[in-house]
Amino acid sequence: MFRVVTKYTNGTARPVVERGPWHPTRDVAEQWAELLRTHGYLAHLESQGGLADAAGGDDNADLMAALSSMA
Repeated sequence: MFRVVTKYTNGTARPVVERGPWHPTRDVAEQWAELLRTHGYLAHLESQGGLADAAGGDDNADLMAALSSMA
């Protein structure tokens, strides 16, 4: 499961951080992130195990993290 996290400023000192709904696949979440980026948002992906963009693409690591958190 993946979701898009967006950041933007609305004139205050701190940026606004919004977390979107969970998507079943990384591809769907990436499509939404790219759409939001075209509208000027800073967007990155988050998996249920943490940040997906920084992880580097090991899909089994996300699964292992999710399973270990359930134990």
